[in-house]
Amino acid sequence: MQKRLATANDIPTLVALRKRQLMDEGESVPSDHYLVNYFTASMTDGSLAVWVMEEQGEIIATGGVCFYALPPTYRNPTGRTAYVTNMYTENQYRRRGIATELLHAAIAEAKARGYGAVRLHASEDGKSIYRKAGFMNTDGYMAMMI
Repeated sequence: MQKRLATANDIPTLVALRKRQLMDEGESVPSDHYLVNYFTASMTDGSLAVWVMEEQGEIIATGGVCFYALPPTYRNPTGRTAYVTNMYTENQYRRRGIATELLHAAIAEAKARGYGAVRLHASEDGKSIYRKAGFMNTDGYMAMMI
């Protein structure tokens, strides 16, 4: 397996995996148009970094982190926040450490960019991975201070 940063050429696959993730979580799925626009704009402006894991040239997992600012707080005086998103692994590849590797890439990117907080929403299936990485439940989010 090979991990790499996603490119614009990967957007159709990122859209497909995002839709599968939302369906697995029981969420409504937005139209492809909105998803394509999101990935295109945010990957272009650098507010989203996405990694993919490939097996024999096929993307089998994805994980990303988007960057934004919230109003400053005592715990996060800059307000700069990284949000882990689009963590999805195809069923047949789960429980092999792939999501953990993608999560560590997202955390490393947040650290490299100087972000002091990482947040996420976790599915029931994903909570154990995030807890093992050091995330805690806070205000409806799971979060980890770095």
